[in-house]
Amino acid sequence: MKRSSTKPRRGSKKSRQVSSAPHPNLNALSKRELVALLSELQAQNNPSPEVSIDHPSCDEPAIRDASRPTGAAPGPAQVPSLFIDQPVRSGQTIEFPAGDVTVIGSVGSGAEIVAGGSIHIYGALRGRALAGTAGDCTARILCRSFEAELVAINGRYRVAENLDPGLPGRPVQARLEGSGMTVAPLD
Repeated sequence: MKRSSTKPRRGSKKSRQVSSAPHPNLNALSKRELVALLSELQAQNNPSPEVSIDHPSCDEPAIRDASRPTGAAPGPAQVPSLFIDQPVRSGQTIEFPAGDVTVIGSVGSGAEIVAGGSIHIYGALRGRALAGTAGDCTARILCRSFEAELVAINGRYRVAENLDPGLPGRPVQARLEGSGMTVAPLD
């Protein structure tokens, strides 16, 4: 079996195309713009679950800097979302750590939805739903018919045996309040 070398040969097209001159568009950027662009790219590529700029800690209120003038608040950040147009069947696991998951259908018993953000189910939730796995304490789980085996938000969970017996079959919202999780009917 022949092995190919990863180094380009001297005089090959690859080695002639490489240039040490900076890209012409980089000269047009100011140093401030370049630093801002690099920090934005680093934040997108290396999200830290311990520190979140958009969401304050679950147990502490948001801190505002009184020395800064209050102006128009920046618009909401775009949150990536995954849409699933079919039922999630038993044994299937849907993992989307980048944002919200929306299921247009039901989640069967034994199925699992894992999302970095919120979970929206336009059908029955019979399996497991784990929201806020990326450290989002504002994540929620919403469904039209609640029959879940387990619901979890940001590491806090409730199993079917520890839920209100009046919830099955009703539209429900699960969210964190203080140090605990509330699972309440929507109707």
